[in-house]
Amino acid sequence: MFDRALLRLIRADAQKGMSALMEQYTGLVYTIVKNKISTVCSLEDIEETVSDVFIAFYNQTDHIDLEKGSLSAYLMTIAKRKAVDKFRCACKSKEINMDEDSYIEIPDHIDLENEAEKNSMYSRLIDEINALGEPDSTIIYHKYYYGESAKVIAQLTGLTDDNVRKRLQRALRKLENRLKGDYYED
Repeated sequence: MFDRALLRLIRADAQKGMSALMEQYTGLVYTIVKNKISTVCSLEDIEETVSDVFIAFYNQTDHIDLEKGSLSAYLMTIAKRKAVDKFRCACKSKEINMDEDSYIEIPDHIDLENEAEKNSMYSRLIDEINALGEPDSTIIYHKYYYGESAKVIAQLTGLTDDNVRKRLQRALRKLENRLKGDYYED
């Protein structure tokens, strides 16, 4: 519902539509990009990549089919791809000279297996939230990522406050079942 209106606005008035899209999703895109490239890229590179995500999104607006996914899903996919591209470029451009006396030491407090498992779980969580569809995924992101109230989410989605709270409860139940592997609907 909200995605369709936003996509129509982008197509009708690109400047207003993209401003609304960026206001809505910059935090999400920034977090995805930062998590992927902050170890090898500067703050400027992160910000440039975030801008590249929105430019790529705009260039694809004529091809977006909301039956296949939400705007947030499209943005997250573009963000992941752009971040991976930036990461690869950064790694290629940085020459790391290793001699006998230099090596990369991983601090004791970092558990690489645990970090990889957390990243995998985070990725699965994002995939499962997106699989819930609209407006449930938008409600979850705005509640738990942006920390917004039911009233604010209701204004964004065009639902009532009570409807947002009920949908949130149901969506969380579905999400829990999906994460456990029980893909039944209630």
